[in-house]
Amino acid sequence: MIDNGIIVKNPLVPEGFYFAQVIAVEAETVATSAIPKLLIQLRLHTSYGLPSDSVFSAILHPTERSMWHYVNFFNTFMLMDPIDQPTKAIGCWGSVRIRPSKFNGIEYSTVKFVYQPLAIRMKSWKLGLEDAES
Repeated sequence: MIDNGIIVKNPLVPEGFYFAQVIAVEAETVATSAIPKLLIQLRLHTSYGLPSDSVFSAILHPTERSMWHYVNFFNTFMLMDPIDQPTKAIGCWGSVRIRPSKFNGIEYSTVKFVYQPLAIRMKSWKLGLEDAES
């Protein structure tokens, strides 16, 4: 079962757009939807200077209001892959928006999946190539 509390463990970083690699995806069936709830874990590019064990988590809930988050996730990390296999996103690079947040006095960052302009998509593709070569 995906624990929503994992989000508050995200490191706090300044608000902005960051290149990130998907390192894990967990899907959970939801009785009221054909689309699963997703836990996506990401690691930011090393150029941002975070410790290598810094992991950011995002949870996508299958609701009408969150459909654009699903669309942006799939378009960013799974372009041309079947959406019923979200684990295919593992290892892929893309740009995400990270914003500071606070809950019960705990400060953390939230991850939003955003539209990828062509220049950003090309940079993500290059990061994937560099990663594959190393």
